[in-house]
Amino acid sequence: MATQALPAPTMESELRALAWAALLTPACAAYARFAARRLRPGLPRLAALSPTFPVLAYLPCTFASLHLRLFSTFFHTWLAVNKLVLLALDHGPLHPGLPLLPFVLCAGLPIKVRLVQQSRPPAGNQQPPPPPVAEFLRPCARSALLLGCLAAAYPYTGWLPLYALHYLYCIQIFLTLDLVLSSVALASAAVLGASMERHFSAPLAVTSLGDFWGRQWNLMAVDLLRASAYEPVRAHWGRDAGVLAAFLMSGLLHELLYWYLTLRRPTGEMLLFFMFQAASQIAERWARAAGLWRPPKAAAYLLATVFVVVTISEMFFGPFVRAGTDVRLTEETTALVAMVWSAAKHPIRPIWGSFKLEAGRP
Repeated sequence: MATQALPAPTMESELRALAWAALLTPACAAYARFAARRLRPGLPRLAALSPTFPVLAYLPCTFASLHLRLFSTFFHTWLAVNKLVLLALDHGPLHPGLPLLPFVLCAGLPIKVRLVQQSRPPAGNQQPPPPPVAEFLRPCARSALLLGCLAAAYPYTGWLPLYALHYLYCIQIFLTLDLVLSSVALASAAVLGASMERHFSAPLAVTSLGDFWGRQWNLMAVDLLRASAYEPVRAHWGRDAGVLAAFLMSGLLHELLYWYLTLRRPTGEMLLFFMFQAASQIAERWARAAGLWRPPKAAAYLLATVFVVVTISEMFFGPFVRAGTDVRLTEETTALVAMVWSAAKHPIRPIWGSFKLEAGRP
């Protein structure tokens, strides 16, 4: 059954929501910097920053497009609120001593400036480092091209087995996140003139669960989970408890994402999925330490990929598929690709005023 609670997005509604987000997010970040510069870390600073939390948590609700709702949830409700809570405790990537523009961009966007030690100018034949924007051009172009191919192929995937179709969903999620996050990093690097950290390494070519969740997938979220959950818990109760705490926090955030995308009461399946991943990662590490699990690299890649895809298919996608979210996301992707192709074929034709997303229509 398709999601009925959300109206079909229009260009007017989404531009209005983007305008509000572009206004309120920098305002919240600027206020947070102002308050943090005048209050000591701890409860006073946390109390001063707390009025920004409901504003940031409300922003995803202004979007009707599921894609924009998803990214607003990630940018504002997950990352921005987490960064400001860590700022209140004098941790995390934000510091009140940062200049205003870098502070606002780092607070409101999923970016992390790469710390590079100052060095002498290159001598002899040594090549100077590439411009900070160059490293993101290739992933942007690659992800855009492959997403277009995937959207064009979806109408012909009805014969695929369920797990194969869900593997394509996993690839689509990765390509979409990589395109959007790399584009944000590309624009931020151009504005700040600084090199940015990458969000992904090679999540489609991993040989263990620890490698996938800890070093390959969504590294910005991993860093924040490490600072806000893993490190504090590990310091008191050990490494395994820290892993469980990080996955517990991730599961709760994904339960919140489920509500944002479906407007249905969370079922607990997101939390169950991430706690199962945590237990599996801990068991895998124990088995490796005991010498019980050391398969060849090719076998390890195949087994890790199958485990991730099957568990995501059975435990993660289920609630969203029952709500019709996958159908609507596919419709939005197809509509966006059609709009881009139309703009490429008719660059002078004013399509923006007449374009309307078809997502959610029967």
